[in-house]
Amino acid sequence: MIHQFLDKKQIAQRKKIIRNVIGFGIFFILVILGILTWTGKIFHFVSRPVWKAERSISNGLYNINYLVRTKASISNENHNLIDEISSLRATMTDYQILKDENNQLKELLGRIPTKNEFILGNILTKPNRSPYDTIIIDIGSNNGVRENDKVYADGNVPIGNINKVYVNSSLVTLFTNPGQKTEGFINNSNAGVLLTGRGGGNFEMIIPIELIAEKGTIIYLPGSTSEVLATIDEIISKPSDPFKKVLLSSPINVQNLKWVEIKKN
Repeated sequence: MIHQFLDKKQIAQRKKIIRNVIGFGIFFILVILGILTWTGKIFHFVSRPVWKAERSISNGLYNINYLVRTKASISNENHNLIDEISSLRATMTDYQILKDENNQLKELLGRIPTKNEFILGNILTKPNRSPYDTIIIDIGSNNGVRENDKVYADGNVPIGNINKVYVNSSLVTLFTNPGQKTEGFINNSNAGVLLTGRGGGNFEMIIPIELIAEKGTIIYLPGSTSEVLATIDEIISKPSDPFKKVLLSSPINVQNLKWVEIKKN
């Protein structure tokens, strides 16, 4: 009897559960179809936590994927950016070099006398890399350069002569080359002098004690134009000596030059 009673009780509970499930299902379907519009607020209230949870999970998955993608590609992206920056810097450097050269050439060409035929040359090596007080330039016989052509700096300051000519280059011997002899005359005087190169952009000359020569006096090359060859720096003399030694220097520092002009004979 007890067993039968328990079976009936279990059957009743099962029927009740089935009815509740069917009733909730019908209610849910009616809500979805919009038939029970008055339940919209309740349905929204019940569903909102589910939606928020779903959005949080989606955002979390997106962030995880983003972090994984960034960590996997950050090295390549950094290398690409570094390469782009290096390329831009190189381009700007080239641009600045070309701009400076253009300005230098404009300024230089403005100082070259138009009545003389000059050839512009770029210095390849300077005295610190070529034989003492010589330079090598990037133009030669193909450009009409010849031996003994005079070489100028800054358009109007003579600094040497072409010594040897090759097809695409030339060797320039500076007036300050040790032992090199160059004629000149003293400013405000008709006295001719002979300058001897001492190297390193310097000269010396031996003149009579009575010949006036003061510090800062300019020495010009002989010719119709006033081309500055050197400036007097120091005078060494003794009362008992009929001659005095004069030390001079070129107004041009060759180490600072990039271009020279060759005057064709």
